[in-house]
Amino acid sequence: MNALTLAIALAVAVYVPALQPGDTVPAIPLVDQSGHAFSIAQLRGDAVVLSFIYTRCADPQMCPLVSSKFERMQHMLGAAPVRLLEITLDPQFDTPRVLRAYGRAYGAQPNRWTLATGAPASIDELAARMGIATQWTRPGTLVHTEAAIVLDRQGRLVQTIDGNAWTPEQLLTVAREAAGAEPSPLARVMLWLTAAVESCGGSRGAVNAWEVLAILLLLSGGISALLFRAVRSTR
Repeated sequence: MNALTLAIALAVAVYVPALQPGDTVPAIPLVDQSGHAFSIAQLRGDAVVLSFIYTRCADPQMCPLVSSKFERMQHMLGAAPVRLLEITLDPQFDTPRVLRAYGRAYGAQPNRWTLATGAPASIDELAARMGIATQWTRPGTLVHTEAAIVLDRQGRLVQTIDGNAWTPEQLLTVAREAAGAEPSPLARVMLWLTAAVESCGGSRGAVNAWEVLAILLLLSGGISALLFRAVRSTR
């Protein structure tokens, strides 16, 4: 969303105070992809990774990208007490049936990954509470800000990562910590390498798994070469 569109969206929207870290998400009524009513308050006991999408989004770098990252996170969850939640910004079109088909396209498992809709007023309030601005530019096309949001096991806001440049590894590390679970050794290595890359002037954003593998191979190759030279020099 460009600055002008965002300014217009914020100007015409009814002001709703955005949640701050530590605030509890209100029990706004929603409906999942199976047609069951629920609220985020009912997900307490698990940390929650939350984002907003809509199924008619045609930009591959927006909602489809976010859902692809959720698909990757689902495969990485393991036994961590973390739940994935995507909420549509287009509730009039995205019925439970539509969300169910959308979820199947990404392999969403309902016991770990919920896709939610609800009354338009409820969706608008929840999006505003999460700091998401929206503006319909023409029928079927919605311009909106992007964010990934992590809630702790008590339903409190832990962290909001603006945009969609985050990686599944980065987000799950935050979610595992919010759930009181230790991040995996690979996640720790990836965060360390990300910090190292950024400190050397690299682009922001977590290092992905393939980059970790490449770096580790280079490091192991370099260490092996040094050890080989050290052994030869002692002969």
